[in-house]
Amino acid sequence: MATTLAGRTWSNADTLAKIFGVIFIVAGILGFIPNPLISYRGLFEVNTFHNIIHIVSGGILLASPYYNAPAITLRVFGVIYAIVTILGFISVDSLNSMGMMTNNADNWLHLILAIALLWAGFAMPAEERVTTAHM
Repeated sequence: MATTLAGRTWSNADTLAKIFGVIFIVAGILGFIPNPLISYRGLFEVNTFHNIIHIVSGGILLASPYYNAPAITLRVFGVIYAIVTILGFISVDSLNSMGMMTNNADNWLHLILAIALLWAGFAMPAEERVTTAHM
């Protein structure tokens, strides 16, 4: 059964796309601020290009429910992160050569994100929308 708060369902693809979108935008912004977690010398190494990717990804995820595409967007990002994970585990230099600064901690985080995004895209129902366009 879905968790509700004030009558709103909190376990559908729309909500999860928005949550992931906010997380990605926050991570992208934090990457520009020197800190021990997400920065050039942090636990998760990032650079300007990596930060911009996070912010753009977050924006796309936030916008996807408004275009009736949260599930497919979550799936696409899940597949992209799975590919990034594989490339990172094969050779961190392969991602670094594409302009993304990454390290081993990033690879494990990308794996977790790939699993979470794929689960959200395939397991969560899309929010039902009623339109009058076909009536």
